[in-house]
Amino acid sequence: MKKLIIILSLIFMASSCGGGSEPVVASDADSTTNETALIVTSAMLEKKPFSHKVEIQGQVETDQNIMLNAEANGVIKSVNVREGQNVSKGQTLIIIDSELISTSMAELNNSLELATFMYNKQKDLNAKGLGTEIELEQAKNQKAALEAKVRSLNAQKSKTVVKAPFSGVIDQIFTHTGEMASPMTPLIRLVNTSNMKITASVSENYLGAMGIGTPVEIVFPTLNNYKVNSTIAYIGNYIDEVNRTFRIQVKLDKEKDKKFLPNQLVKVNITDFNLDSALVITKDAILQNTSNENYVYVMTKADGDLYSVEQVFINILSSYKGEAAIESVEPNKLKANARIVLAGGKGITANDKVKLQ
Repeated sequence: MKKLIIILSLIFMASSCGGGSEPVVASDADSTTNETALIVTSAMLEKKPFSHKVEIQGQVETDQNIMLNAEANGVIKSVNVREGQNVSKGQTLIIIDSELISTSMAELNNSLELATFMYNKQKDLNAKGLGTEIELEQAKNQKAALEAKVRSLNAQKSKTVVKAPFSGVIDQIFTHTGEMASPMTPLIRLVNTSNMKITASVSENYLGAMGIGTPVEIVFPTLNNYKVNSTIAYIGNYIDEVNRTFRIQVKLDKEKDKKFLPNQLVKVNITDFNLDSALVITKDAILQNTSNENYVYVMTKADGDLYSVEQVFINILSSYKGEAAIESVEPNKLKANARIVLAGGKGITANDKVKLQ
């Protein structure tokens, strides 16, 4: 019995010494106020210019990028240029054999010479009262008919010489000496890259947000994302009824160290919203309640390294690439260089104190 009493006494003493207490969770608390501080990160509210851009796909074009075809049938007599060669407007590129036309022209010229002689004789006879009016008209018509045939052959012969319609570069030659040429077969591609432009199709939703002179940033993915700044030079007057887009053109000036090629794909970033000065914050700092109202927590220095927070409801004016231009719903609640809770803001209440990580 004595042993039993001793064992029970020891068990009672052990339990009264805290053997049944729960583990304590460590927290960051202020030593003077005993308030628990939530750990957060922050971002500064900046006042700076803000732009929103619409990114669409476009391509490089030039009005002087053509395939030259023969206008006459015949054998290629000579190709006078090579690929990559610069040529001038009017320069002879290809000559098609015109021997048959030349032979026909020689015969016609002989006939025309005789017809002209006969016509002049009839005029002299008519002036002297000899001959008839009908004979004069017949001679005149014969001469005129032959002259028309000569003009027609001259026109045909001119088509056997393929000339450059504008100055440019011979990009590709599709034929060789001795081959047959016809109007259905392309001979040469001629390109002039002096006057380039960018064309793109834009959703009609943005029609009211841009106009002639709207800033545009052109990005060339195939040139290591090389960028060129320009403006919209032309806006189409038609909405495509299938894809609901309208066309724009952007002038592209040739640059010495860059080679822009027709049909090259580009990204076109069009500024559709612009503010010279706005309060800008990273979008990650913006929270939303169950009523879909947007807000941020503004931090104000409190005791020591603690901050108090204020919930400020905001309007998002625009957002682009992770940043947002904002304004407070209640005037003068936001100022430049204010410190805003960035991470850790969920679950904060107005009475909480926070501490920077």
